[in-house]
Amino acid sequence: MGKTKETRVFFDVSIGGSRAGRVVFKLYADLPKTTENFRSLCTGERGLGRATGKPLHYKKVPFHRIIKGFMLQGGDFSRRDGTGGESIYGERFPDESFRYRHTKPGLLSMANAGKNTNGSQFFITTVATPHLDGKHVVFGEVISGMEVVRKMENVETVANNKPAPVQAVVIEDCGEVDSVDDDASGSDTSSSSEDGVDKKRRKALRKERKKLKKQERKAKRKAKKEKKKLKKEAKREKKRHRHSDESSDGDDDSVERKKHRKEEEAITIAERQFIALEVGKPFEAHKKSS
Repeated sequence: MGKTKETRVFFDVSIGGSRAGRVVFKLYADLPKTTENFRSLCTGERGLGRATGKPLHYKKVPFHRIIKGFMLQGGDFSRRDGTGGESIYGERFPDESFRYRHTKPGLLSMANAGKNTNGSQFFITTVATPHLDGKHVVFGEVISGMEVVRKMENVETVANNKPAPVQAVVIEDCGEVDSVDDDASGSDTSSSSEDGVDKKRRKALRKERKKLKKQERKAKRKAKKEKKKLKKEAKREKKRHRHSDESSDGDDDSVERKKHRKEEEAITIAERQFIALEVGKPFEAHKKSS
């Protein structure tokens, strides 16, 4: 019975500008949130980060901290010094599980700034580090290229355990491994039937991701359309209120005009009475003669 394989990703690493080799990782399938974050940062398929505005991609990102006999840390794609980066879900996401322990060299684990602060930074162990158990999420391991990891571990470092500029350790390229043949690992290959099953599984996953993205775009368009509709309705409502106010003002003006006419008529009658009295004629007679 064929064994189900985990998602695999790779780093093509350079040291001091020269190619050092490829490191291939397998990602643990039972930690989907953490592994999907790392896989997407390897492929760069998620575009720009919401918090940083930088590409969510490990390509050309350095390992900013290397401590021999401990670990190699990288993944800060925004500031490149260990103070930046973000996850594909937003700035930070919670610890998924501590079921895996730091029991050996070559383990892939999330760097953090405390509980539930996972972003894009990660580290690769070069020894067992049990003191990190329950504090950092182990989500994968090196399956090929451990000799490259050892080369990286042995570079010269300066202040803050940063590799010396002449020996900068950089991820020149990265991505998802489509098949066992692509990993250049020299490890045992699976049977063609297992490869077929794995290809189908990856194809189904890609199809599902594509479907989810399509649904997300559709939802965004719908929300935008709804927002536009509400805005238009609000504008129409405002216009109706304005017309109503103008109509009300018109009615007030009509009442005022009637009142004004009555006042004018009263003044005219008073004037005529005054004139009639002045010339010594009765008012009615004067009114008729006028």
